[in-house]
This record gives sequence, structure tokens and C-alpha cells, in this order.
Amino acid sequence: MRKPLAAVTAALILASGTQLPASAAAAAPTDLQVGWADATTGKYKITWQDSGEANRVKIEYEDSDPTVWLDTPTGAEPNEYLGQSTRLRRNKIARIIVVNVDETNAESAAAISPWFDTNLPGVAEIQRADVLATGAVQLTWYREPALQDTTLNDPLDQPSTNEHVIPAIHPTSGPVESFPAPAGVKTATVPPRPRPYSIKVRTQNEWGYVIADRDSTVEVTTLTATLGIPAVGQYLSTVKFSAEVGSPECFGVVCGYGPVYLQARADATKPWRTIGKYNAEPPKFSASIGVYGGRQYRLYVPAWSYYSSDIRVAPALYTAPRYSAAQAKFSVVGFNTTSAKVGQLVKATVNVLPAGTVKADLQWFDGKVWRHAAYIALTKGKGTLSFKASGRGTTRSWRVTVPKMSMNGLPILATTSRTFKLAVR
Repeated sequence: MRKPLAAVTAALILASGTQLPASAAAAAPTDLQVGWADATTGKYKITWQDSGEANRVKIEYEDSDPTVWLDTPTGAEPNEYLGQSTRLRRNKIARIIVVNVDETNAESAAAISPWFDTNLPGVAEIQRADVLATGAVQLTWYREPALQDTTLNDPLDQPSTNEHVIPAIHPTSGPVESFPAPAGVKTATVPPRPRPYSIKVRTQNEWGYVIADRDSTVEVTTLTATLGIPAVGQYLSTVKFSAEVGSPECFGVVCGYGPVYLQARADATKPWRTIGKYNAEPPKFSASIGVYGGRQYRLYVPAWSYYSSDIRVAPALYTAPRYSAAQAKFSVVGFNTTSAKVGQLVKATVNVLPAGTVKADLQWFDGKVWRHAAYIALTKGKGTLSFKASGRGTTRSWRVTVPKMSMNGLPILATTSRTFKLAVR
């Protein structure tokens, strides 16, 4: 507390019969202390002792401008000053100066603190970002060295535990969310959040925070993908599918999506397996695949990372399943002749794939509907049937239908052949 000395001083002057010279310098403040009131929030505290004078509290920066006033407390105010570290010049060497001030505004000799540094931590620059299967983002960064400490054990030095690396999520709307990590850590995992959002990393200590001057931002987005495939294909032939991969940031341009994978399964009870690997540059592409039965298909796009002025990442993506059925393939179907006399033997031959052992249905068209004529037994996909021609003066359309089959666990649709004609004379 301050001790009012006005009465004591007046008594001394009267007793001596003289006055102090106007130029006599006041005594300097004593017991100057500089320390932290709360280092975690960057609040520092300056205290001193005097005889009740008004004061000036200043800071002096080494090799810099003249002293800067921080406060001018009156004699009635406490001998202390509370300041915020972020308002001081950073990455400087400084010291505190406190003087007493008399009625003529003359300053006393100064109380001076030891030199201390206001060094910020070394900047962190993001080097790599990967989206995990959970949707979380794993970051790896490089720490630049901090400035050399030339004021070891100064009154404002703090332990390294007060320094942090802080990845922070910046959503398109809403508050920023931070995830502090200890200073020595060089990697961290940011939990999944609704996309899109940005991630920036700052380093922070009692003097404030610092972010890389150059771009060091991760943009977390969502990929898009489409898959188009014919609804039906023919067994042991090929069908052409089309696909497209994209992201909002790279719409219509090459963004280095890398390989994507076509996967297939018989149905929802079976596991997916990869049947093709394709380059997604350019993002629109097409390719052909073999037909071995009815299957579900989907496109798998792995988690994506793209490094340009910033880093863009997105989690893995699967398109919705698309089903493509399969029909049987007739390699041979028809009669051994297109014209026959009444009573002449006509031979029907059928070769079909897959080579199933089934009963094919020989049919003819009466002008309105297809009618059953006979069954042709197929063994390993092959069979013949002979019959006598009838219906003099007629020309009829004929066809063969094979029932649905299965090959290696994959279904084949019931399939009708092309039509063929027989004239009877």
C-alpha cells in the first residue's frame, strides 16, 4: 500500500527552516517485479514500491524505438500494472522501466527490470493430410525453429508445457473448433465433422500465436462419383460402363484423383470384390468389362489428397450399387433349311452359352401370340430336334427360348433367340 508522506515532509521542512531545492530528484521506485498474472491467457503483472508518488510505467525494446508508455498511475492508485502480452511487440528483447513523477512532472531515477524476450514459437507448416476410414483427418506438420533465447531464465520465461500446436476447424458457418496438442508433437488427428470445412494449424505460447505466412491450409471436402452401366448384357460378351469422379473445388478440371476401382458382387449377401482398376484422369472415363452373369456393380474412389497452394482432401466414396443382368448367348440357333416340303424332316439345332443342361422351348408365331411347338433337350448347352414339316403353303416365324440358369453362382435370365423362318410347300 502507498504511505502518504505529505504531513511528514511538511514537518521536516518547518523544523529545518529550509526548503528542498526545486531540482532535487525524487527517489527511484524500489522492488520492481515483472511476472505472470496468468500465463495461459497472456496476462502479465508489474509491481513496485514507492512513497506514494505518481508513476510512469514504460517498456523499452532493445535496438528499437524510444521507450513506450504503458500506464501513468496516480499516487492514489495501487503500485501495479496488469497488461496483455499480445499488445506488446513480439519477437523482441524488452525491459520494464518505472519512474516516480513529482508535481512538476519531473521524473525520478528509474527502476529497471532485467531484459526479457517476447518470442513467439516456431511456425508450424502442414506437410501432409490424410482422411482416415472414420472420416477423421490426420495431419503432419513441420516446425520451424523458434528464435534463439538470449535472455535465459528471464522473469517471464515459461516452461515448454505452456506452448502448444493447435489444429483448428473453420466451418463455413459457426464457431471455430480447436484441438490443442503439446509443443513437441508433429502429428494430430482431427475428428470427423460435417464437410466442407478448413483446417489451419497455429503455434501458441504466452506471447500469442503464429500461423504460416504462406498457404498452409487443408480444405476438407466431399467427392462425387457416378457409375453408368447397361441394364442387360450378353453372357461372355462385354458391356461398356461410364464413370465420373469430381469435387466442388475441381469441377471439370484434372485434380489428380488417381486410381479408382470397379467392384462387383452377385447380390447383397455376397462380399464385394475388385474386378478393375482405372485411372480417373480425366475425371470422365469409360471402359469395357466381361459379362459372366447378373451382378451388382459399384465404383470405389479411395480417400483423396491433392496438393497445390493448399491441401485438399476428401474421404473415400462408394457409388450406389447398380445391377446389370445377363442373358444367354445363342451361338447357333435355327433349322437346317428355310424351305421344306410337307412331310420332309426338318432339323432344329441349338447351341447356347452358358453350357447348361436344360430344356429349350421351340415356338412359332400364329400372327398374334407365340405358341409352344416342342421342347429341345440341351446337354452342356447343345441339342437338336427333328420333325416333319406341315402346313402346306405357309411361312412361319420360329424362335427358341431357354429358361433362366445359373453359372458359378451368377444368374442368367431366361433368353429368347432371334427369329428364323420356315416355308412349307
